[in-house]
Amino acid sequence: MSSNTFADIKYSARMTGNQFLYNEFKQVVRLICSGLSQKEIQNKVTEENLFEYKTTKAVPKRVGATYERASYLDEDLKGMVLSEPNEVGRVINLYSIMKYDVLFTEFMEEVINEKIYTNQLVLEKSDITNFLSIKAEQSEIVASFKESSLKRLRLAYIEVLEGAGYLNKVDKVMKLNIPTAAYRISNYLESIGEKRFAKALIGE
Repeated sequence: MSSNTFADIKYSARMTGNQFLYNEFKQVVRLICSGLSQKEIQNKVTEENLFEYKTTKAVPKRVGATYERASYLDEDLKGMVLSEPNEVGRVINLYSIMKYDVLFTEFMEEVINEKIYTNQLVLEKSDITNFLSIKAEQSEIVASFKESSLKRLRLAYIEVLEGAGYLNKVDKVMKLNIPTAAYRISNYLESIGEKRFAKALIGE
């Protein structure tokens, strides 16, 4: 692993079922700020269909994931999610996803940051496949992932990058760019000591 920040956290494929989820994330942040517990949030989301799902089957899992992600935010970041334009909130959601999932953090550092640094601003599906293959050589956990899970992870990573504003598909070409809001959030994270994540957001 590239850092001991996550020394007690194991790799997982849990992003396959919990991808960007920005609307859900914003709703959960709002409810946390109103003083509700995770269980109360789950009940409210279910009763009022706040996620606007056709069925309630996925609600517990999605509330659990977004509640955990929101738990990594300080009060200022939560406030930004609720009061700032969605471009800002989406970058904060990306930060929370990196805190939530070490494998994705390392993907940002080792693939996306490297591409930004070298000005190779096209992402290929093979870049993700190669990253996961290298991790499988380094980790028994990743090596144990089924091919179906790896395929869903590849799709999840692309969906997260699109949702955060880092990826635009132009004629099936996946072009990378850093959204303006990322610099602001990076500066804030730097100021609170989250240097690893500050760097991961902007590739510096």
